[in-house]
Amino acid sequence: MSTLLVASDIGGTFTDTVTIDADGEIGRYKAPTVPDDPAQGVLATLELAADERGQDLAELLRSVSLFAHGTTVATNAMLEGKRATVGLIQTRGFGDTVPIMRGFKSLGLDEDAIKSFRSLVKQELVVPKRLIGEVTERVDYRGRVILPLDEQDVRATVRRLRDAGAETFAVSLLWSFKNDAHERRVAEIVAEEAPDALVSLSSQLLPRMGEYKRSVTTALNASLRPVVRRAVRSLDGRLRDGGMRTEPLLMQSGGGLTPISEIDEQAASTVMSGPVGGVVACQYYGDLDGQRNIVATDMGGTSFEVGLILDGEAHIANSTWVGRHEIALPSVSVRTVGAGSGSIASVSGGLLRVGPESAGAVPGSACYGRGGTRPTVADADAVLGYLNPDNFLGGRLKLDVEAAREAIRIHVAEPLGLGIEEAAEGIKTIVDARMADLIRAATIEQGYDPADFALYAYGGAGPTHAFSYGRELGIGTIVVPLTASVHSAFGVAAADLIATEELSDPILSPPGTVDHAAALDPAGVQARFDKLSAAATARLERAGAAPEAIRLTRVAEMRFRFQINELSVPIPDGPIDADTIRALVARFIESYEARFGEGSAFEAAGIEMTTFRVVGRSPAARPTLRTFDPGAAAAAEETTRAIFSDGAWRDARVLRHEALRPGLEIDGLAVVEMKDTTIVVGDGQRASVDDRGSLVIRLAA
Repeated sequence: MSTLLVASDIGGTFTDTVTIDADGEIGRYKAPTVPDDPAQGVLATLELAADERGQDLAELLRSVSLFAHGTTVATNAMLEGKRATVGLIQTRGFGDTVPIMRGFKSLGLDEDAIKSFRSLVKQELVVPKRLIGEVTERVDYRGRVILPLDEQDVRATVRRLRDAGAETFAVSLLWSFKNDAHERRVAEIVAEEAPDALVSLSSQLLPRMGEYKRSVTTALNASLRPVVRRAVRSLDGRLRDGGMRTEPLLMQSGGGLTPISEIDEQAASTVMSGPVGGVVACQYYGDLDGQRNIVATDMGGTSFEVGLILDGEAHIANSTWVGRHEIALPSVSVRTVGAGSGSIASVSGGLLRVGPESAGAVPGSACYGRGGTRPTVADADAVLGYLNPDNFLGGRLKLDVEAAREAIRIHVAEPLGLGIEEAAEGIKTIVDARMADLIRAATIEQGYDPADFALYAYGGAGPTHAFSYGRELGIGTIVVPLTASVHSAFGVAAADLIATEELSDPILSPPGTVDHAAALDPAGVQARFDKLSAAATARLERAGAAPEAIRLTRVAEMRFRFQINELSVPIPDGPIDADTIRALVARFIESYEARFGEGSAFEAAGIEMTTFRVVGRSPAARPTLRTFDPGAAAAAEETTRAIFSDGAWRDARVLRHEALRPGLEIDGLAVVEMKDTTIVVGDGQRASVDDRGSLVIRLAA
């Protein structure tokens, strides 16, 4: 009988896999990512899992009841410019919508880059102007056809774009989300004129207002479809050839799973597939731990990501940025900075800089012994004594500390006139400060006090650095889950099946309205949500969800009239009547003033409900975690190791995580070694083990 849950996260440096059996026993496995063949890293971790379980790979795969994975394939394709060439078809007269970019040069840049305003240039065009075609047609804001589609014009445009090198096509016509007939006919003509090309329609992918975002997102989706299709089909084929019988599921940016057969037309929905898994895992652990507000922090090999759990729910944004391009699809909100264990340290103009450039999986950090010669954060951690050179990745990789010292000496210590240890500590201090700054941006700058949150640290390097960046922010509780080094993969295993349906179909309450209940048309709102609910339910049932297991949530995007930015406001279950609308308006005003300040709401301007969204969820295979016996806590073995901290070598306690039991308390300075990550307990901190094997670090009394 198939009873094994398996989930993988294909990261930029390592591929992580977790296995969870019927007893809640978790297996954790890591292997280097192979950028040109992501499936290879997954198969390598599955080989490790099979070996540990005393099986061959075919036996393991036959026992799998659910296989899900998150991937950075789409993200990497965008960042590295390895997308397919796309031809964009737009309404005649509007072909410059994408090149104009709303007139901004600073989109997608961080504060440091924006400071150099005179040297700013616009980001690279999603679609070069030569690959943008205009066709004669027009639909108005009500969905009425004002000008019929000129099919000969469409054929000529498709042929020109095809001959100019377009491999895929994106179609984004005005008001197509109100009437998609013209877009669907354009797709039929593309299939006739370029039968091998994939086509993305804005009316299917993003049926909402906002011509620029809709066009850019559709074009990016079209350019990513061949890349994502190749990757998921390659992995699916190898797993099935190896004996697996279940269809793989893929993590979406919105925080849920979908079958790979459903993802083909929504490739852009996978761009944050990997990072959101960690946030979902934090939500899962938070439910068990009673933590409702969580800062989720993921320090991997290439980057550092931050997400928030607010009142028990992952914070969802209406769009996400990858590089300098915005994808306007709902996504778990994750902020990123180039600060990982592989981030390269360098000296420029007499200043020490860390990241965003990364050594990646190949050649990797100098201490990995794979040919890397430039110093990284991992090299600094090795030199400072945080990492055990003989027990890295459970002893499967021996760290070359001398190579790390030499890299730091040449590239950092000598240029700055420092000793090697002082230079290494400087690298650590800078990367920790960069991570703390990103957490401030996600919390303080959004009106939240980080002291009101628990901090969950995961990723291969997060548990090593969390004691420092958490303390800098005044966070009193730091949790390192048992699954820390493979946490995003565990989140993939814990995620629900998800289907999101949305539509822009505005309802307006005019200026001066006293009671918005009638103007905002409760029956019309109900009808819109009923239509979306039916579509979301149908998608989940196609994915195998039982009707009784499906949960639907409703959200309305609202704004004051004459504004362009909306706030998402949830609507509770049940029939929508006048009282529902009044309560909705009150929640909108309350949310608006919480975001923009007391007194900022201007109800007399009128209120608009612009976009309606339904998110359907159904459990895929909720894992059950094993709990640990609190006995023998005092018997934990420990040794000591010299660690360079605060400018001096000091002895730190070293304990093996597998020897710890609930109830044991550990005062810092201490190191707890897991087979695939290292946890540091800092001075003035005390750690204890909970009954699920998580290490909870608090300020000592």
